[in-house]
Amino acid sequence: MKNSAALIFVTLAACSAGETHSDTAKLAPNQPQCNFVNYHRDESINVQGPGRCTTDCDCDGMRSCGGGTCTGEARPTDNARCNDPSYHWNEAWNGGGSGLCASDCECEGTRTCVSNHCADRAPSAVGAAQTR
Repeated sequence: MKNSAALIFVTLAACSAGETHSDTAKLAPNQPQCNFVNYHRDESINVQGPGRCTTDCDCDGMRSCGGGTCTGEARPTDNARCNDPSYHWNEAWNGGGSGLCASDCECEGTRTCVSNHCADRAPSAVGAAQTR
């Protein structure tokens, strides 16, 4: 039992020895992009200092890292921009499950929430009439 406790302690120490607040907040390598409205990062705990950064993943929401400082707006102040191509929302992180939604603001860019699922916007009736 004594040897097991020592092994666990050594293993935990080795796993956390090189970690920093910045390292633990970064996403997995298969998800390197952090510029999403629903990416939440407390910039005050950054190793580099409050509001200081090395990558966009050190910045909250849609803020970007430029010259070592987080800049820009983290998220829109109103819901009017939800259906804009520049609105980036990671649907995989939705609370109810990937692609599930309660409003258009929980869908990426121009996608809309239809029957609680994010879907591509249907062509408008006007646009459809013009293509006939």
